Amino acid sequence: MITARIVPDLSAGRDARRDARVDATAEVGLRELGSNGVDAQLINISSLGFMAKTDAEIAPGSRVWLTLPGISRVNALVVWAKGGKLGGEFAAPIDPLKVLQAIGNRSHNRRN
Repeated sequence: MITARIVPDLSAGRDARRDARVDATAEVGLRELGSNGVDAQLINISSLGFMAKTDAEIAPGSRVWLTLPGISRVNALVVWAKGGKLGGEFAAPIDPLKVLQAIGNRSHNRRN
């Protein structure tokens, strides 16, 4: 098996986000390519990326599969990781509204 890491150049010191993030709380699955899946807590999301909290140690440059409510799984590049949190950029843009609607539906169904 070949394992590779892609490390983006963030030397310019700028915030690389190109789309506004929306706070979102949900349990999600996270799996580094070639590894077993782990639990994670989604913190925020946009069409281009996400932030999550996890006990797993996943290094920047790692490729991961993220299982999101309402969308299923998406591929992402981990851009940063620190203190149990990580931020990633999706390989292809997603519709975060689908995720937010699915999270809302789950919350509503739990209350009823």
